[in-house]
Order: sequence, then C-alpha cells, then structure tokens
Amino acid sequence: MNGQLPEELQVAVAAVAAELGLASPEVTVLSGGVANRALRLRDARHDLVLRVAGPAAAALGASRSAECAMQALAAGAGLAAAVVLARPEQGLLVTRFVAGRTPSQEDMRDPGVITRVGGWMARLHALPPPPGLPAIDFGARAAAYLETVQARSPSAAAGELARRLVARRRALPAAPPAAPCHHDLHHRNFIDDGARLLVVDWEYAGPGDPAADLAACIGYHELAPPAVEALLAGYGRDDAALRARIGMLRWIFGCLWYGWNAAAALEGVVPEPGLQARLAARLLD
Repeated sequence: MNGQLPEELQVAVAAVAAELGLASPEVTVLSGGVANRALRLRDARHDLVLRVAGPAAAALGASRSAECAMQALAAGAGLAAAVVLARPEQGLLVTRFVAGRTPSQEDMRDPGVITRVGGWMARLHALPPPPGLPAIDFGARAAAYLETVQARSPSAAAGELARRLVARRRALPAAPPAAPCHHDLHHRNFIDDGARLLVVDWEYAGPGDPAADLAACIGYHELAPPAVEALLAGYGRDDAALRARIGMLRWIFGCLWYGWNAAAALEGVVPEPGLQARLAARLLD
C-alpha cells in the first residue's frame, strides 16, 4: 500500500526501513491518533509501529522529546510497547507492534476493566520521572489552549471558561511531588493483550500530578461513583486529600479538553459532533 500513502509518509517509511533493515515491509495504516499517523510495518523479521507526527501536533502542545522519554520509561516497566527507534527532531517514533484489543467507552466503565486501569496508573506513578523533563500543570495547559482560541477565534464560552479557570486554579492546594503521568488516558490509548494493559500516544506525557491522570480518565469516560471506586481500588490509594484533588482537577480537565478541542479545530482537527456543546454545558452549569 506504500504507493497509496501521502508522499511524506512514504519518505518516513523508506527512511525507517533503511535504518532498521526492513525488506519491502507490508504497510498498514492504523486507526487511533487524531493529530498523528500510525503505520504498521511488517516483514519476515520485524513487526513494528511507525508513529509520524502530524502538522497540528506541535501547535497543540505535543512534545516529541517527552513522548520518547516517557514511553521508554513506561516500556521498561512493562506498561508500554518497547521503543525501537526514536527520532523526536523528525517527529518519528518506532515501537514494537502489540497485538490486542482496544477497550471501548463502555468497557472502561466495567469494574473489572477500570480496576486494572487503576493498577496500571499506580505502577506508572511509582516510577522515577525521567530527568530533564519539565513538570506539566493541567491548569496552565488548559489556560494556554483557551488563550490561543480567544486570540484566533473568540467565543463567549471560551472567555467565560478562562475566567472561571483562574479561580479554580487558585483554589487548588500545592501540588504533590511530580510523578510520571500520561495525561491522556482515553480508552483509545489502551491496548489489552489479554494478560496486561499497555498504553500508546505519550506525546502529552511528563512529570505531573498523579491526581490529574485519575481525573482525566474519570472525565473522559464519565465514570459513575461505582466505577470511580473500582478505579481507586485498583490504584491502591484512597484518602480524603486525593479524592478532593481529583474532584477539583476533574473540572480543570474538562476545561482542558474543551480548550484542546477548540484549538485543534483551528488546526483542522474536527472534534466529535456535539462534544463541545456537552462539555460547555457541564462546565458552565
């Protein structure tokens, strides 16, 4: 299928094949990333995934250097596919292909599944952060997206969210010590190979507040109280301070999600129909 790929992807495939010694690999376009492209490359000796940064990724705050460092860290702990080749300056990342199933939105509300997700997060957060990566603040990231939107395509909703976000961020207590966080734990980023969960798309990952990962997963999947309890049971930590922080960060995450969608739309990445209206109604209620 190489001839059917856009020229820039053909160039990337050819470069990776030459460097890794792939012989006329079979190329399959994988579903998944919104602002990036993922290709499966197979020959007699290799089964790999090539991830190519899309033109919108950098504008949306993705970090290729953080992606490579964080995925390598997670892979070493059995939480992500092994990194084979990293060329962050070229927007290229090659990993081992992992066969498995991507959970659905409904799967993530199943107590058994979400308990495993909590355990996966606990293992990630227990690792030492890679040196040299800046800490990531959900509130600052949300504010940056909204500022971009207001500068290029102002709206009453975005303006009001930006105003409310200031107060919400001020109300947050001091952040705990930073831990490795994925920051985008949507069900599409999980692979269940039957024995373990692995996670892809580390472009927004980095040291951060562990409660932010929990809040994002809860917010993405609109988890009801029983599922939240299962998530925390799998996580293995449950105290009043953590619950309070998750509660505060859920709203901030919703604001970040709204801001990312609005900023992505300016780059030609169209959000799910109706999602922005639902998020605005929830956040501005």
